[in-house]
Amino acid sequence: MILVTGATGLVGGHLIWHLLQENSQVVAMKRTNSDIENIKSIFEYYGSEADELFRQIIWRNADMENYNEVYVAMEGVKYVYHCAAMVDLGKNSQRMLDVNVGGTENVVRAALAHGVKKFCFVSSIASLSNGIGDNSIDEDTPLSEKGKTSLYGESKRQGEKSVNKVVARGLNVVTVNPGVIIGYSKSMSGSGELFRRVKNGLPFYTNGVTGYVSVDDVARTMILLMKSDISNERFVLVGENKTHKDLLRKIADGYGKFRPFIGIGKPLVSIAYVLEFIGRIFRFIPVIDSSSARTALSKKYYLSKKFLDVFPDFQFSSIDKTIERICEFGKK
Repeated sequence: MILVTGATGLVGGHLIWHLLQENSQVVAMKRTNSDIENIKSIFEYYGSEADELFRQIIWRNADMENYNEVYVAMEGVKYVYHCAAMVDLGKNSQRMLDVNVGGTENVVRAALAHGVKKFCFVSSIASLSNGIGDNSIDEDTPLSEKGKTSLYGESKRQGEKSVNKVVARGLNVVTVNPGVIIGYSKSMSGSGELFRRVKNGLPFYTNGVTGYVSVDDVARTMILLMKSDISNERFVLVGENKTHKDLLRKIADGYGKFRPFIGIGKPLVSIAYVLEFIGRIFRFIPVIDSSSARTALSKKYYLSKKFLDVFPDFQFSSIDKTIERICEFGKK
């Protein structure tokens, strides 16, 4: 059996669809109050037979922060895809650390205790180096002392450390570091928030650059890695490096909305610092914090050469075409 954590999330839902196409027996781990209809909407995105596939899922409830519940949920499992994570732009940083670090430690410890054959950990490019100069960033780029890592990036970096500690005790692990993941789900959380804001009318953009990847590609690459003999390695997964401006405008075109037309530069960071300070005094959460402001303005380029060297026939999906498909399905 194969266990997928974060089963009702974007990556987990798409991954489960791909696994079921191969007639895999899938155990989906979720919180008790999670919306399982989110997975059905993902199945519908791929086409018909959503209800039939949905019925094949074995559901098990477990709070990732509770080791005993995770241990019980992993009974009889031989392969684990750890997709669960919390993405938070500074509004609840301690909670994010509890989930992304403490929760990951529980999942990987339970996998070791059950003698799981192989474990795939979904990290992020946010955990990698900030880059040095204009060089592209890959798995081996040394950490730069310049700039600050986002809170989310730090939580994923610590999560990787938790996984590596268990690797030393004998667990067979492969780690993926996807770029910003673009994909459809009912909740449209994570990067889906970009789609929601543009659809509702977003006039602003920044000229920052980062790596993007289709969620379909993330699922396919993970399955390839889990079927391979590769272990104790990590791989950057980025289909394209794009400016935020180009991405937002493509989404706007997909929905038939006006394109963002007001560029925001360095003053955004200063404004964010002021909002954070006022928020601490008057106890409210600002719409943007300094960490997310720096991320929106930074220009980082990523390479997936290592993965493509191992799987030379793999082709990453076009981000523009992925956006077009998401918008077209969303309009239905």
